Amino acid sequence: MVKKIGTAILKETLIQMIISVVLVAAAAFVVLKISPSAAVIKVIILAIYGISSFIGGFILGKVMEKKKFLWGMAAGAIYFSIIILVALIIKGNINAGTIGISSGIIVSLATGTIGGMLS
Repeated sequence: MVKKIGTAILKETLIQMIISVVLVAAAAFVVLKISPSAAVIKVIILAIYGISSFIGGFILGKVMEKKKFLWGMAAGAIYFSIIILVALIIKGNINAGTIGISSGIIVSLATGTIGGMLS
């Protein structure tokens, strides 16, 4: 059972990261072409968090038979934890205004939970 959970979490996290890379590349193209304001860019980033967490929560909820909403929330938490970890590695610190930690956590947990519930 533990092996099944670990494998499922690794697979869904990999899928979340692949989706994030594709969406960030698309967002970068859009930003390059239309030069939106900083507020619009923050919304785009939160949308990427939401889409990736939703899909991860949906996948993890499908694999687990019970408490799907909690597994979806876990998917969102793992996803955002990885984002924070990467930011720490790259920048050396976290600037709450730059990343939008509170809104990022809320979006990731909420959409992951919804994904798990809908699975």
